[in-house]
Formats: sequence, C-alpha cells, structure tokens
Amino acid sequence: MLLELQGLSVGYSDPLIEDINLSIKNGEVIAIVGPSGIGKTTLLRTISGLVRPLGGKTIMNVEKRGGLGYIPQKLGLIRHASVEHNIALGAMSSSKILQQLSFLRTTAIVVFLYSLIGSFFQMPFSTIFLPFSALAVLILTIISQWKLNFEKQTTVWDSMKAVQLTEKRYEPVRRLSGGQQRRVATARTLAQSPSLIIADEFLSELDEENVEIVIQSIMNLIKQGSSLVMVEHNLQRAKKLANRIWMVSDGKITEEVIGGE
Repeated sequence: MLLELQGLSVGYSDPLIEDINLSIKNGEVIAIVGPSGIGKTTLLRTISGLVRPLGGKTIMNVEKRGGLGYIPQKLGLIRHASVEHNIALGAMSSSKILQQLSFLRTTAIVVFLYSLIGSFFQMPFSTIFLPFSALAVLILTIISQWKLNFEKQTTVWDSMKAVQLTEKRYEPVRRLSGGQQRRVATARTLAQSPSLIIADEFLSELDEENVEIVIQSIMNLIKQGSSLVMVEHNLQRAKKLANRIWMVSDGKITEEVIGGE
C-alpha cells in the first residue's frame, strides 16, 4: 500500500473526523467530498504531515525526497518570482546517472582527503594520488552540476508545456490570473513527479478548457503509477475522475467505489 490510515482522527483541539481506516494503492485517484468546514482540508494537511493527528496514525510508503507533492488551496507560490522559478522549486533529479556521478565524486573526495592526510605524514604514494584525486573531484563536480542543471531545465520546461504556460515563462506570478496561478502550482508538482499527490480543490478557479489541461497533465502522472488524493466540491467531476470517493459527513468517512471496482 502507498498510504494507510489506521484509526486516524484529525482536527485541532476537537476532532473533525474520527476513526478513519482507509488505504490507497499506487495509481489510484481518491476524491474527498463533503460540505465546507467539515474537515476535508485538515485531513489533507494531516496526511501531508503539516498537522499532527489527534489519534491513530498514517503509514506512508513514498520516497523521503520528493515522494509527496502537495497543492494547497492557497497555492504557496512566490508572487514576485517568475513562473519558471516557482516551477523549478519542485524540480529535482533522481536519475541513475546523477546518482552514479555523485557516488564517484564522493569516492574521489575520500581518496583526496586520505591522500592529503598521507602527504602530511609523508606516507608512500600519497603525493601521487593527491593531484589525481583533486582533479577527479573537480571534473566530477562540474559534470554533476551540469547534468543536474540540464535535467532540471528539461523537467521545468516539460511541466510548463504540460499546463500550457510556456509563453508566461518569465512572467512574475503576481501578474497572472487566479486560474493561471493554479496551473503554476500544478506544474510545480508535476516537476517534482511525486508518488503521492495531495491536492486541495486544485481545479477551482479554472474554466472548463483549463480544467481539461490540468486533469490531463495530472493523469499522465497517474498512468506512471502516482496516486492522487484530492478534495473536490464538484461531485459529478469527482465521480468521473476517481476510483473511489470518500464522503465526509457527521465526523465520519464512508467510501464509495466507482465503476464497481
């Protein structure tokens, strides 16, 4: 399981939703629906680790670095920064090539340090290894940084393209419409490529055309095995997108499976 909620109770001083026992698998879409002020956002914030649970626990099996993507209602964008900069905050690289370069660079640093210590104590061969290890550290650092920058730029561009914001690349976020800002927040999460996406009404403020753009971009991640848990006020849209719906009412959650799965 990607996520398990075991006897979870969420809220602040008093519980809003209690005794939640549900789980999420890879590639699933979960829609949370219910009246305003009933605890849906608090549930998302608790799952994301931003609010401590009042009881029970969450077990999350995602990568420690970048495995969880969160699109909050208030978006959390840097308003004076460009679209590209905001999206780049989500971009990270986990490529095997970069990991191998990082391992080689670490090895070269260790050899360099041992050679440096050895030369101080006039140990044999230390003076031979010292210049070669220093050169290796320099070369591998340059290559790793170039590879990292290249992958980030490619990821950011692909994410901007997915939500059709490439023409706004250098535009400060504060100059964008509310719907465009929401697309920036979505692209930031796409750049992160998380295993689990937590989204709080991320389709609000979007017209139907932009809803389709954002949905398509997110669904491409779902097809690759990511999962989505979203708060959605539009029940018909929730039924169209989700595998399961969590209905919040009277402090409890009931589950509805879509399509007889």
